[in-house]
Amino acid sequence: MAKKSYSFRLLKSEIVDPPDALKANNRLTEKSLCDTPENKRLFAGQAYSAPPGWISFFAEPDRAHFNGLFGGQAAAVLFVRVELRAGDDQLAETRWLAVCFGMGFQDLRPDALESQFGLKVALNRLGRERIKSVDTRRPEDATIQTRSQSSRSGEIFDFGIDINRIILQAITGKSGEDDFGGTLTGADGLKLSCETSYDDIDGKALQIVTSYGDNAFEEAFPWYGKITPIRDRARIGELDNELLARLAAGAIDGIHLAPPEIVDYQNIDRFKFSGSGRGDGHDELRLVDYLTLFGDERPLTLTHLKGDKVRVASDEGYFFDRWPVFKCLSAEIYIDGILYILAADEWYAVRNDFVAEINEAINGIPSINLGLPAYTPGEKEGDYNQRAIDDRDDIFLYDKNLVRFEGERGRVEFCDLLTANRDLVHVKRRSKSQTLSHLFMQGHVSAEAFLDYPALREQIRDAMPAVALLVPAERPDPAQYRIVYALLHEGNSTLPFFSKVAFASINRQLRRMNYRVAISWIGPVAAA
Repeated sequence: MAKKSYSFRLLKSEIVDPPDALKANNRLTEKSLCDTPENKRLFAGQAYSAPPGWISFFAEPDRAHFNGLFGGQAAAVLFVRVELRAGDDQLAETRWLAVCFGMGFQDLRPDALESQFGLKVALNRLGRERIKSVDTRRPEDATIQTRSQSSRSGEIFDFGIDINRIILQAITGKSGEDDFGGTLTGADGLKLSCETSYDDIDGKALQIVTSYGDNAFEEAFPWYGKITPIRDRARIGELDNELLARLAAGAIDGIHLAPPEIVDYQNIDRFKFSGSGRGDGHDELRLVDYLTLFGDERPLTLTHLKGDKVRVASDEGYFFDRWPVFKCLSAEIYIDGILYILAADEWYAVRNDFVAEINEAINGIPSINLGLPAYTPGEKEGDYNQRAIDDRDDIFLYDKNLVRFEGERGRVEFCDLLTANRDLVHVKRRSKSQTLSHLFMQGHVSAEAFLDYPALREQIRDAMPAVALLVPAERPDPAQYRIVYALLHEGNSTLPFFSKVAFASINRQLRRMNYRVAISWIGPVAAA
């Protein structure tokens, strides 16, 4: 029998009647099967049927030529009941597996399906060195996804992936067991090339669902599941409501607003919110400013969070809508001992052992006081850097684009401040994970280029001859330098969890180059 590709989805355990997994507006109807099996239900029909969109290309009088012409797609879903045994022939659990044909999978409700079902099956059945393709996403870059493919099978590390910083979306490879199948792709669904038929589907369904319950992946892929996106709509609703309750109660520890992307603060000076009146706005994007718009007479709702807009303006410009408020929210909430994170309007769950591992790594990075001035809330980074060197002859300012070098990693900005103690200081306002992760990577690229490119060191010296003794023409000894990340804040001297993940990774890489690394928190002047 030749292998063919089949598509599978697993219904959640609480779905006991297969039609309940179909969308309300589906066009499928139940079809009787000749052997009237008790463990199978078939639904089939036309997924859609409409005139082709290209008809509008023609002049309206000529469109009559296409009357009766329709585009469409056939669809079918065969539900197969699988009975799992716990031993001694005792029934442990009953599950329904959906075998999808054509566009049938589009008629299934996403919230009725097990998320990452196919991914777990694939990890359990893939040979460790049989991977052909991986789809990943970084949590703080929720709109950016990456697919890495190889011309030959290999291990996950052959794809150049930092397993601590990505979420695995999908994986493709060869099964390690011939009787299971050949090529398989796992995501929320499972696509499997195998030899099966209607008469054999019961055995194959049992094999697949049993594979879902297996934990073989823990040995071959122990890093899987450190960060898991929440797909369950009911769970997302619970998290949204918990977030709303905390905001309404003013319990905002671990919750803040920040731009969801890297922005140029030289061009953005004021923030306000849709519905906040004609005021001049605020110099920072603050959650407390947004919450003042609500109270007993106008309670905060999810509709507000997802419908209200953050508006921005420059000194001379008009306000315009930039982002939904909900997309600017970052939240870290513990519920029943589990850390849930909201980043770029998506929720994630983080495994406890991974949280402990990252916190231990961050706690090992020294926190230092460079003797720099306190931060004035709302102050631009460039203004702060200029003020930091006032009346100082032991700090040199490199923030004004004095040094830019085009290396193999692209354009390099050396640092913001260079101290007489050979501290390469990178200054940034504490913000959302994506912005801070960019800062950490910027420090790494700069440190790498500082060692490897004589032309960059020449620029550094030419821009400020007084640093000649600090920046040698020959390759520097990295052990004599310290990479310092100075974070300006208004009282919240903590890193978002995903920023901690990025910082822990960058710290390891810098330490391997023999640099020292530190962080410096710079807050406002303490109240008298």
